[in-house]
Amino acid sequence: MTVLDSLRTINAYPVPQQVVEAMSVGRGLQPDASLSPDLVRSPEYRLAKADLLMWLSGAPDVTQEGISYSFTDEQRGGFRISASAIYAECGDAEDKSGTIYGYKGDRL
Repeated sequence: MTVLDSLRTINAYPVPQQVVEAMSVGRGLQPDASLSPDLVRSPEYRLAKADLLMWLSGAPDVTQEGISYSFTDEQRGGFRISASAIYAECGDAEDKSGTIYGYKGDRL
């Protein structure tokens, strides 16, 4: 099994392959590398997993080939909690954008 295959088995949701590859490479992993116990315990792999869980927490409901994929608010919250725990254990900030969107004030 490769890193890419392993990350895609976290959930049955049809995450695009390019998304998982980008998350892997972004964390310094080779998507086609063979999975090993040491790799699974590495901070890079764990952070890639957290990135995927965070992505799943905001994933849209989809229907693909007659099968619907959707998450409840509780499931989405569980993904965020799990991802945040991994980020904290690995000492990584979960929101790298630093951008806060929303309206503040009394004028537009």
